[in-house]
Amino acid sequence: MPLVEAGATALVPALILLAAALGITAVRVDAALARGDGEKGFWVGLTGLLTALLAVVWAVAGSPRSGPWVGLASIAGAAGAFWWIRTRRRQRVNARKREEQRRRIAAATHRHDSVLLSWSSYELDAWKALEKPGIGNADRAESKALMRAMKAAAALRPQEEAPVEMNQKELADYETAVAGLEEAWGIAEDSAGGGRAA
Repeated sequence: MPLVEAGATALVPALILLAAALGITAVRVDAALARGDGEKGFWVGLTGLLTALLAVVWAVAGSPRSGPWVGLASIAGAAGAFWWIRTRRRQRVNARKREEQRRRIAAATHRHDSVLLSWSSYELDAWKALEKPGIGNADRAESKALMRAMKAAAALRPQEEAPVEMNQKELADYETAVAGLEEAWGIAEDSAGGGRAA
């Protein structure tokens, strides 16, 4: 009976050490990966693994009959820690992708708005329109191309209430349409002719 009690007494702190080693290691490896410090993640992971192995040896030495259960607990704990680290990494990758998409959408819509602002300045300011009289001439080939480019970009522009719902193809198509609009506007403005308002 004293041997059983001694084994059980050794088993409990060994399992606590095992759980602590796996938990702390998972948190510290995740933090290292979040910072992009792969070397530190490796050494933290190695240290945690060795500590977990020490806990397993301690538990089995204290209670040999518990060996299979300690082994299963170790495997389950390691699998859980790995799953948690992997899930956290996937969340960070997805967050970075969403942020990159937001940045690209914001850049494309800003470029789109810049062209519209430049175009509307001629439409709203009659004095400025005298500098480029061809801008308001809808019969010019350049003006027609500009209108087509405006419609194409407007049709692909993301909805303001849910801009991040665009998929990669939709975003690429919108960026291409905005680039086409910028080109069409540059051609239309340069070919509008005219002198300067007096």
